[in-house]
Amino acid sequence: MEDTCMRSGADGAAADGQGRPYANGFQPAVFEWDGWTCADCAVCGTGAACEDCAQCTAFAAPYPPHWARDWQEGEPERGVEIFGGPGGMSAGRGLVDGGGDWVLIEWNRDAAATARAAGHWVVEADVRTLDPRHPALRCTRRFHGSPPCQTLSGAGKRAGWNAAEISELQSVMWQASEAFGFLEVDDLCSLYGGPHHYFGDVINGMEDHPDADGWGEFCGSGHLPPCMTPADFRKWAASVVSDDRTALMAEMLVWPMCLVQIGAPLVSITMEQSANLLRQSPALAEAIQSEITSVEGFGWSWCSWQVADAADYGAATHRERAWMVATRYEEPRYADHVDGDEAARAMWAHVLKRTGRLPDWAPELDRRIEPYQGRPVLPTVTVAAALDLPADWWADTRGKRGVNPATGKPLGGGSFPLNEVGQCVTAPWYGIKFRPADVPQGEGTAKITLPDLGALVGFRRDYPWTYIPTRAGARGVRNIAQMIADAVSPFMGAAVSSAVQGEDWYRPVAAYQAALYRLDTPGQKPSDRPADGGRPAPPALRTARREVEQLELFPAA
Repeated sequence: MEDTCMRSGADGAAADGQGRPYANGFQPAVFEWDGWTCADCAVCGTGAACEDCAQCTAFAAPYPPHWARDWQEGEPERGVEIFGGPGGMSAGRGLVDGGGDWVLIEWNRDAAATARAAGHWVVEADVRTLDPRHPALRCTRRFHGSPPCQTLSGAGKRAGWNAAEISELQSVMWQASEAFGFLEVDDLCSLYGGPHHYFGDVINGMEDHPDADGWGEFCGSGHLPPCMTPADFRKWAASVVSDDRTALMAEMLVWPMCLVQIGAPLVSITMEQSANLLRQSPALAEAIQSEITSVEGFGWSWCSWQVADAADYGAATHRERAWMVATRYEEPRYADHVDGDEAARAMWAHVLKRTGRLPDWAPELDRRIEPYQGRPVLPTVTVAAALDLPADWWADTRGKRGVNPATGKPLGGGSFPLNEVGQCVTAPWYGIKFRPADVPQGEGTAKITLPDLGALVGFRRDYPWTYIPTRAGARGVRNIAQMIADAVSPFMGAAVSSAVQGEDWYRPVAAYQAALYRLDTPGQKPSDRPADGGRPAPPALRTARREVEQLELFPAA
């Protein structure tokens, strides 16, 4: 299987699906495949499973062997998740749709190993090295992506905020529908040597052609065939930005469009990204939305963008992210229509204040998903409640520091009270120490464990965080903390997944929250935790070795 053009006839000329030769050397960028599937497999014809068949396994690789056969009614829906990380979105999806058949694609080996240990099929690869036109993907119905956010994060170098670069990348992404064969034109005759341009005008010098003023055999409306391979489009996107991680945003169009082009019955696309995608670089969100909903693109019925916080859906720490939900045929579950102008003014108030006008290019915000649908919100969980610590204790994310004489507060921040929802977890939190309020800053002795750190984000405490040592004695504590900091919160994963598949999120997530944070203690709510009297014993001091024992460390293969 390889990138190629369609060939027909003895002369090898490129031709369309009806065998008509293209003019002027045009060669559509299609994927050569002889049509073989498991249905043609002699081994599986005897009753063997695809997993036991070398031919099916080789055909489907790197995807599950059973994807060599066509999907059948009643089987779990097949889905592809790119930038799958350690499996946060999948963990949330599992709360509402335990029967899904998903493949995760992730390049980081520790994150891939973690997701694999959690029970997911993981393709450990750079997504840019994979071709989404692989025939094993022809039955994919669901798609999700969580592109890297480093260039959009306020904590990084902010290359993704560069207006000139974003404008260039937006222009490239606008061409995805034409590149992958979704641009509908009034006539196609110029492809076959006829007298008209794509949109019907007569080509200079062909005014005397017999079909110039009429309608010839090849003059008809239709879609332009694909003219770029995924590799070519990726190269083009990367060429206009200084950090190719920003160009990875284009994968959110490359994969869905190529999947549909090969006949996949794709019906939903979801996406998670830094909230700064909407706040600082909305043109990229606009490019994706326009290509999905435009009649010159996918022409899907729904594509919404919003910023949502995991703490509003059950997590004990904040995690604001931009979320996109797109559906092909109808509105998603929890669809909600709002005042788009008001939403835009709120989203880009900082732009209005600085320039007096809204961004030139931004997605429509007149629709969103509202998972609660008027139901009571889930309990607010403080860090103290989540970790079963006294409400009047504090956490220090840094060592002991001096005090600002003017305010009496520690210099440099890094301390917060436990009686509130926590800030967004970051990698340095692995070094947090807890202390009573009367203990000086930096002198706490109770440490956080990595399982507890994961729980603050929304992962169950026995989640199999995995680190593959790169050198003798390496424990990977910070590596795992970084995975936790980067992951999708399962709470948000459940709410967003439920909008497009599976059951309603509310009951299973409420039960999950109660079990994760032990909210079902008889007669006690998180807000009832004692501030002093009856306080629980502080966590036992942990040696370096005991912290490692909290993890499941997989040796290098």
